[in-house]
Amino acid sequence: MTERLTLARLFASPPLAGPTLSHFRFAPRGQALAWLQSAADDGNRLELWLGTWTRGEDFSARRLFSGAGEGPEAPSSEAEKARRERLRLFFSGVTEFHWRADGQALRFTLNGVAYEQVLEGASAERLSPEGHQVHQLTSAPDDHRFAYVHEGDLWLGTPGGTVARLTEEAADGIVVGLPDFIAAEEMHRQDAFWFSPDGAHLAFIKADETPIPETLRFDATEAGIEAVAQRYPFTGGPNAKLSLGVLSLEDRSLRWLPWSDDPEAYLARVTWAPSSDALFIQRQPRDQKTLSLLRLGLDGTLELALEERSESWVNLHDDFRPLASSGALWSAERGGPRQLYYRRHLGEAEERRLTPEGSIVHRVLTVDEDAGAVLFEGTLGDPTARQVLRAPLDGSPVEALTAERGWHQGAVARGGAWMVVVEEHPDQPPEATLRDGAGSPRATLMANRLSDASHAYAPYLATRATPELGQLQGEDGQPLHYRLTKPEGDGPFPVILAVYGGPGAQRVTQGWPPLIHQVFVQHGWAVLELDNRGSAGRGEAFERPIYRTFGAVEVRDQFRALDAFAEAPWFDRSKVAVFGHSYGGFMALRCLAEAPERFRAAVSVAPVTDWHLYDTHYTERYLGTPGENPKGYARSGVLPYLEGLGKAPGALLLVHGMADDNVLFTHSTRLMAALQKAAIPFEMMAYPGAKHAIAGAEVSTHRYEQLCAFLTRRFTEPTP
Repeated sequence: MTERLTLARLFASPPLAGPTLSHFRFAPRGQALAWLQSAADDGNRLELWLGTWTRGEDFSARRLFSGAGEGPEAPSSEAEKARRERLRLFFSGVTEFHWRADGQALRFTLNGVAYEQVLEGASAERLSPEGHQVHQLTSAPDDHRFAYVHEGDLWLGTPGGTVARLTEEAADGIVVGLPDFIAAEEMHRQDAFWFSPDGAHLAFIKADETPIPETLRFDATEAGIEAVAQRYPFTGGPNAKLSLGVLSLEDRSLRWLPWSDDPEAYLARVTWAPSSDALFIQRQPRDQKTLSLLRLGLDGTLELALEERSESWVNLHDDFRPLASSGALWSAERGGPRQLYYRRHLGEAEERRLTPEGSIVHRVLTVDEDAGAVLFEGTLGDPTARQVLRAPLDGSPVEALTAERGWHQGAVARGGAWMVVVEEHPDQPPEATLRDGAGSPRATLMANRLSDASHAYAPYLATRATPELGQLQGEDGQPLHYRLTKPEGDGPFPVILAVYGGPGAQRVTQGWPPLIHQVFVQHGWAVLELDNRGSAGRGEAFERPIYRTFGAVEVRDQFRALDAFAEAPWFDRSKVAVFGHSYGGFMALRCLAEAPERFRAAVSVAPVTDWHLYDTHYTERYLGTPGENPKGYARSGVLPYLEGLGKAPGALLLVHGMADDNVLFTHSTRLMAALQKAAIPFEMMAYPGAKHAIAGAEVSTHRYEQLCAFLTRRFTEPTP
């Protein structure tokens, strides 16, 4: 039976793209795999699953822990809510877990309580005491001990069931073991304490945010307006002060290690040396034009191991792997796409590039020193594809372990004998398979085939529009990749230019596209997406044109996409809308302001309207500080372009969450005030209690209903 895809169904359970499977973790030893999977009756709740096998063909899976109706009913702490927002974690149930060192049990948290589930046990055992709100549960690598953060300090749990406080540093604005806002939101460092490989020490970061002035953020919720004190690091202002400590777990002695003489420096990454006698830290100056890898001895000695430099900025990564042999794996862009490098000895300049010209490295999965190889995600050609690849450390040719087409992501067992690959295509939602070390499929964790009549999306397949991927030439000769989804027929159709456009993201891929586009197509609208210059995944030459100014080359590239299809018979040039969220919301405003005659409508969700109001690490990476680049900040805003917005009266729908702690609601209120003073009509929808993602089934349904109703009105109004 063919059904029409509604917004209510799109955001309801079970998920139309099939069950969500994520966080794949192989046991430290033996053939066992654990993962999180969305519940059959609630797509927003994750359950803990276990798979075991002997040869692969006899793979068996079972649910290990549901979490439904278990644990305390009290809501998470404000710190946990903020942490989840930084992780873009919008599920309930079990959201994080890890293996105990012996591989006989899994540890996880549920609503702030720590649990341990023995593989053959009937029920999970509580690890944390009553009254403790557990954050960042982490186990020691050599025994049953575990650590976590409670009320801003570190605590250590022992097999006997007792916990002891390790630090007494927490105070108002000071926290131990949790990342500060900049580390979590912009540097993507979500951890702030680490056991040494031998389990004898615990390294941790103390984040002191008191140098950042406290400001009030007024969160509007359905219960009323609450003034929330927030130390938001506005660009050009102070950052948190970070201290790096190492604690002996034997005698509880504490040493503070001098990691930088520069008080403005960023502590981006911390990694233990395999020998447990030193830390490797990755450090950047405030301008982010350098990334230094340093060896920091437990005696406080600091030695430079290697350094990357750029005239614009150096992107952070998680590809550093120190090896037991004293060598290391490293990745770098160095003017082009990211590549892998192997150094036999850290501190020496001699290195070997492992990846060929034209390849792109996305993420290192594991390094197998015994086999002399590294497994990673990347591509050997088309940047819209992603493969799992194997590169020998001796420089032999790279081997593809997955198909050339499609979007593949992996998780690999220690030693590389087994892996999980999540594969998706434009016409196939994500499906996870267990594979051997050569990449050959051995078992399916859960079938997710649209050809199955019982699949949640099966009733809507008959009306599904297949996306078309292609490329066009940019103004500087670089290819720009697009994805086009349109109704059947000749048209002409109204067109939605769906845009993100900012750094750090790649939207046009050979993966499963957003289903909201199918809803747009059912309305009779075509959807066009383009990864403009400045987008991620293509290397320095593609990203760097946005340096010192936002909203210039990005907008020109988007207009180039519109121009490329303007004469197509399906393209209705009189009915074009631009729609985006976050940086995409900023882009929607700038596109409309730059060329109001091109657009019938613009929908801007949670936009940055004034880059002075955004944070230090992100904004200064691209624009510098306001003091050194005032013209760049002026050119990159929205408020100076009100004249263009005024030429498209009523074309704008502005949407924002009223508890947004990332792109503050102030961005929209300033724009609203400016539009009102200029007598420019617009529409507005604000969501009480919603943060930056404006997540949740009910809110998401309402938001897109408002969007579709707005676009329907604008597209059906007489052409001016």
